Amino acid sequence: MAFQETINEARGLASKALGFIGSELSGSGMPVATSSSSTNEFPPDLGDSGRPFIRFACFPSTQHHPIEAISFPCPSGISFGDGATYSTIDVGTLAAIGEVAQAGIAAFNNPSNTGNVDSAMNAVGGSAMKAYSQLSSGGIGGAAIIAARKVGMDNVAQGLEFGAKQVLNPRTNTTFAGNTLRNFQFDFKMIAQSAAETNTIHAIHSVFRNNLYAAEVGGESIMLKYPNQWEITFHDPANPASELKHVPKIYRTYLTGLTTVVNSSANTFHKDMSPYEIDVSLQFQETKILTRQEMERLQMYGDRTNKDEELAQQFGDQIGRIGELAGDAINKFSAKVSPGEEGSP
Repeated sequence: MAFQETINEARGLASKALGFIGSELSGSGMPVATSSSSTNEFPPDLGDSGRPFIRFACFPSTQHHPIEAISFPCPSGISFGDGATYSTIDVGTLAAIGEVAQAGIAAFNNPSNTGNVDSAMNAVGGSAMKAYSQLSSGGIGGAAIIAARKVGMDNVAQGLEFGAKQVLNPRTNTTFAGNTLRNFQFDFKMIAQSAAETNTIHAIHSVFRNNLYAAEVGGESIMLKYPNQWEITFHDPANPASELKHVPKIYRTYLTGLTTVVNSSANTFHKDMSPYEIDVSLQFQETKILTRQEMERLQMYGDRTNKDEELAQQFGDQIGRIGELAGDAINKFSAKVSPGEEGSP
């Protein structure tokens, strides 16, 4: 009987574990926007300045946290660095042989040779002769160099090249290796003229700093949750709901760096011992390398949907559902099995 109770207890623990995994994985992944939000603006009269402004919106990864937004006057000298990486490949003799082989195949497949074995064989023979002629065009030395390269004897090939004073044409071509992640930096100076502005500066700095760090999962330091993502947009104060048309748009980003300088101009403090000025330098990196289509959707429609994250979320949902079903199955099985059926050791 004690053995049966141990079995049932183990099943119950397994059921709870699988159910927990299911509930944790299901619905996790993409940062979630909520209807409530809080916004800090600096300076306080930002909306009355008539100048375009930049908005940093921090999107929480859980639904019970609001979107935290910060707005500044649009800085000067905004830099957008789009780039691609390229490498090289040496085609060498492979390209020459490939060209000869293609010529032979074309001759072999010529409609005039269809059904004519002799013509087809002549085409193949002609292709072979052309290959031999091309490979031996550098004389005996050239043929030896090519042979050494083909079997991987590079040191021998280099010696032959030096002796013959000729080298194999590498036929170097450029290869595309991918686009690059875009990075952005923004610098702002905040000078408080009142106690209220001092509090606003402190709140702004806290939002940036807090959301740069990862959070503990479940209140423990074993696992860490990704820092929240940011959406950086540029707006006209006359139409703050829409983005500026003629300024390139930025995809979803992570805040990768925050540099704070206290009282860079003078060592001056207010009566409450708050600093006179705070300089912040913010570094952001987009969450993924964009394709041309994603860039076009971003610029035309402001679409910042990350399909890769959606796929990962769907995978998490599926695994979570499997965990829930497995837990339910263990519970049902445990309810059906009686002590008499299990027996004892």
